[in-house]
Amino acid sequence: MSIERTAPRYFMHKYWGKKPATGISHLVDRYTKPGDTIIDPFSGYGVFCCEAFLKNRNVIVNDLNPIANFIAHNLFSKDVNISNVKKLWQKIKKELSSYVEQWYQITIDGRNYLPISVLRSKEGLPIQFTYKNGKKTSIKDIPEDLAKDFCTYENNYVIEDWYPKVSIIENSRISARPNMTVGNLFTKRTLACHARLMSLIEKYANGSTKDLFLIAFTANLANCSKLVPPIKSRGSLAQGAWMTGFYIGETYIENNVLHYYENRIKKAIKGKEDYLNTLSKDLLTRQVQSTYRITNFDAKDLQIPDNSIDYVFTDPPYGDSVPYFEQSVIWNSWLKLEPDYHNEIVISDSNQRQKDIETFENDINSAFSEIRRILKDNKHFSLTFHSLSGLEWKAVSNACVFNNFNVVDFEWLEQKTYPPRQLNRVKSIKGDVLVTFRKNPDPVRLHVCDDQQFTNIVSDFITENIQNGITDTNGIMMAIMEWILRNMIIVGNVDVFMILNKQFQLGEGGRWSIK
Repeated sequence: MSIERTAPRYFMHKYWGKKPATGISHLVDRYTKPGDTIIDPFSGYGVFCCEAFLKNRNVIVNDLNPIANFIAHNLFSKDVNISNVKKLWQKIKKELSSYVEQWYQITIDGRNYLPISVLRSKEGLPIQFTYKNGKKTSIKDIPEDLAKDFCTYENNYVIEDWYPKVSIIENSRISARPNMTVGNLFTKRTLACHARLMSLIEKYANGSTKDLFLIAFTANLANCSKLVPPIKSRGSLAQGAWMTGFYIGETYIENNVLHYYENRIKKAIKGKEDYLNTLSKDLLTRQVQSTYRITNFDAKDLQIPDNSIDYVFTDPPYGDSVPYFEQSVIWNSWLKLEPDYHNEIVISDSNQRQKDIETFENDINSAFSEIRRILKDNKHFSLTFHSLSGLEWKAVSNACVFNNFNVVDFEWLEQKTYPPRQLNRVKSIKGDVLVTFRKNPDPVRLHVCDDQQFTNIVSDFITENIQNGITDTNGIMMAIMEWILRNMIIVGNVDVFMILNKQFQLGEGGRWSIK
């Protein structure tokens, strides 16, 4: 089975942290055989499990976040009638079009326009819009009197269709303000159009067909929210992407719900066709007898028998880099799904949640103990991890050592794209480390030293690496990670990344040197 790096089946939704299939699919062949049972306890979108399933492995696709389970159900479903989806979309589109036109159409100097995107101020005043002018896209200013008239109409409009009124957990780290609701993330116009679209999906679709419409619906929500910033260096209506958090800038881009949803449903259909075609090709060449289960277990309490799993792959939570459940409210709320916030493994800056680094370390260790419990002796466990915080990586590293997972392979997993947070920081780690361990059934042999000893050893190790020509952040941190894991060293209250920052200096080209 050939794998495209950009296989459409993995672009049906914008869930975070998807790993490129080409970077991880080889692990299935290397560490398992057809008929083996594989689990990913933090499956997210489900990329790895899908690759394993298509290679005739039995998979358990597990995630505590309900939107991740919903995405997996859509990804693995085999009974979607694509022809029926396309027919129903034309029916829904016809009924939605008139409603959307009433909301978006604007008349200037006797000419009617149907905006694709609208630039609005933080206060909501429409400023400019883009529209199709023949084959090209043009920009037009909105007269202030028309903008004010529209705002009056919008403010007075009462939305009759259902939409979620769920509160967002207050968290300054992700710009979730006090008393903010999901509805506050949208203009009244996009909220009304989303609500009408949802009502039409509910009216006309059911089963797997409905789910495919809803996967496109949730994937489109951020596109048509207030969370789309303009990249001002490229133009007032050049669109940035929603990454993390609920920050609303001084201006934002409000996209036409129908126009952008049509793009998303096309991607969902293309992704489903890609999956079904890949599955049918395999059926022509060999008999696929693999099974899949989609579960919603707490990773700290997997309801799976001891020593029953042949291989584990996972990409565990990155501490406070992405508070998954808090940000997933934009999706879960529209699907009326309620996450188990209490059992989420995360570091959250929210005062409403007791999720600090110590809790994260305990929870990660509990999750890795569960992996040890269910994994057969001498079988393999691969994990990929990235974090800017040495303390978060320490939690993962210590959990591996405590549970007597011995390193058998250590490599760097390159990503196709990097978030701006990584690209703009020369000190940040770009990409993910990919480590494969063997479950050692013998008693663990730990190497423990006090914090000062450990700090001195790490400092000497970094010095030696720099002298040997390893001077970039990735190379240095990867060498430290591998050395600690291979030597089964327990890290105390020391942030390895801080040792690098404090005791060494960063020069031109992102190269470290000895002070």
